[in-house]
Amino acid sequence: MITHLTGTLLEKSSASVVVGVGGIGFGVGVSLYTYDRLPEVGNTVALHTYLLVREDALLLYGFHDRTEREFFLRLLAIAGVGARTALAVLSGFSPADLAQVILAGDGRRLSGVPGIGKKMAERIIIELRDKLPDVPLPHVATQSPVNGDEPLKRDVISALINFGWSPAVVEKAVAQTLAEETSRDLSHLIKQTMKRLYR
Repeated sequence: MITHLTGTLLEKSSASVVVGVGGIGFGVGVSLYTYDRLPEVGNTVALHTYLLVREDALLLYGFHDRTEREFFLRLLAIAGVGARTALAVLSGFSPADLAQVILAGDGRRLSGVPGIGKKMAERIIIELRDKLPDVPLPHVATQSPVNGDEPLKRDVISALINFGWSPAVVEKAVAQTLAEETSRDLSHLIKQTMKRLYR
């Protein structure tokens, strides 16, 4: 089992990264929570990891901290929650926020995540309320201005479609977010658009 990976960050996107170790590039799925905390390409990165073994594939997922990985594993243990849905949850909420949502029994916010309906949200709350990881870490957002709205708009739309929202709904929400936000940081805009989509 691969539980930790340290190497050179070769590529990064809002949904995955490539980490170079000993001449081998490892493709690793990540959440926006982890993406926010990645260094620039070319720098050393360290991720807590989980290797998901399927009949047709070996899928490696990376996490900024142990708390996020624990949430991922506990989400996977719930019937009906796959890796893609678990990452979508962790992209919409920091570990601290997710813990608060579960403790508050806020099924409405959880059901805004693609792939999670009202019944699934209730099941997650019931099953995780007494099994929360210790000391959820607070989310710290990073922002850096980037010029050019069209390429940025395409990146935000692409990331959100990958999480399961329909293109038509995403395009409208992204346009509204870009009109209201001054920051042009990709991860910030994705998060702000997701908040709009949850409403």
